[in-house]
Amino acid sequence: MKPSKILIYLVILVALGAYVYVVEIREKQKQEAIEEKSQKIVSLVTEKVVKVELISRDGGTIQIEKPANIWVMNDPVKTKADEPQVLGMLQSLAEAKSEKVVLEKDVKWLDYGLDKPAFSLVVSTEDQRADISFGALNAAKTSYYVRVDKEPRLLLVADTLKNSLNRSVFDLRDKSVFRVAEADVDRMVIQRQGAVTDFERKAPDKWVLTKPDSFAVKYQAARRNLKTLTALTAKEIIDEPQKEGDPYGLDNPGETIFLGGNKVQQTLLVGKAKTKGPESVSPDSDRYTRIKGQDTIYLVDGKVLNSLTLDPDKIRDRSVLDFNPTEINKAEIELDGRRLVALLGKDKTWTLEEPEKKDKIDAWAVTGILWDLKDLEWKSVTSPAPSDLATVFLDKPRLTISLFKKDDKHPMLLKAGWKTKPSEPEAAEMTSKPAGSEPQETAKPAAEVDRPPAPLETTPEPETVYAQAEPHELHGAVFTMDGKFLGRLRERLKALTAKK
Repeated sequence: MKPSKILIYLVILVALGAYVYVVEIREKQKQEAIEEKSQKIVSLVTEKVVKVELISRDGGTIQIEKPANIWVMNDPVKTKADEPQVLGMLQSLAEAKSEKVVLEKDVKWLDYGLDKPAFSLVVSTEDQRADISFGALNAAKTSYYVRVDKEPRLLLVADTLKNSLNRSVFDLRDKSVFRVAEADVDRMVIQRQGAVTDFERKAPDKWVLTKPDSFAVKYQAARRNLKTLTALTAKEIIDEPQKEGDPYGLDNPGETIFLGGNKVQQTLLVGKAKTKGPESVSPDSDRYTRIKGQDTIYLVDGKVLNSLTLDPDKIRDRSVLDFNPTEINKAEIELDGRRLVALLGKDKTWTLEEPEKKDKIDAWAVTGILWDLKDLEWKSVTSPAPSDLATVFLDKPRLTISLFKKDDKHPMLLKAGWKTKPSEPEAAEMTSKPAGSEPQETAKPAAEVDRPPAPLETTPEPETVYAQAEPHELHGAVFTMDGKFLGRLRERLKALTAKK
């Protein structure tokens, strides 16, 4: 076949393909879109809706508006609306389709319960209004008869649509108890049964406890408490509470919770449990609460309040080193008589400088070490340190780690020591003590015997490691730690220095 004929056939084939795509496929897609749009009950852009009215034959009228960027309820109570609930309702309406058109015209609305609808929803934008009225169920009890905008057509829709739109006042109102943002809270004070637990934020990710003791708090523990409180929601809301006597136990509450910052200060009063009788009261019973200075009563889940972590032993930050592994660009480690130095380059790759030069080493081999070090926690602390560091095997540390941040003049430093020979008496157990307390008397180990370093893979792990870290809020203190981390560290160092 001549090349010219092949070219002609190719041109014809391309033209035919273009015709099929434009005429057949695109036209079919266009027709399907038209049909889908025609099945929708209303043409609605949810972002443009500014007003919603729910009119129920039994429940009255609920009116919600968006005067700015926030949804508010104006009737039957004036309060902030539950935005996710409102948007979910509007999305259900925007996606709603009719199952069928029962009648095109001449409908006897009385026969279908639409002369006086049991429920109607009116949705308005700046230039559009949609009125959806629900009548009776069909014979199969699976669908509702519907009329839209007083049109002559009678539609049938799935019963799930009415269920998703017919919301109560409680459903659509904001159920938040504390109306504060996490970022705006710098202090949490929980007073419970006469005991006061006072948290203070010192930096975006730093919290301390000031009462009943003073120490650094685990960031995740503080944040979990704060998130629990700022997300606290009501199970019931009483807008017009009884004012005679003290039916809710809020005149002299047994518990108060304060959240404060530069922008907001709110105190929650926690009162009696809602029960059917004294015998049904438990620590997890739902409690009546009220924000100080406000009248509205909120019934909240007692289990949520009891989930706050206040035990000092559980919230205390026992970190030995306080740093962000992503900010470290140099690590120096001396262990078992060996020295390792790793550098992070401008291209964000790690290189090994000692004991030998290696370019672009496995990043996780280094970052894994850093994260293990960040997770180190002490079991007990002695502050100040013993006058003779030999009693805790720190006169000649067996492990020294220096971590450098960019532009920092001084590194974070960890020095650790431990018993390695049966002839060396173990240091006396050191119990956790506040700064300023005297250390316990400890036995002094026998003299060290110089010997070559043991291979990384054969060096036994000590049960207890004694360490000092700088900088640390407990300056100069000696920490006891579980020695298991040494095994992981040795394995990681072995992987870094292994010959390929």
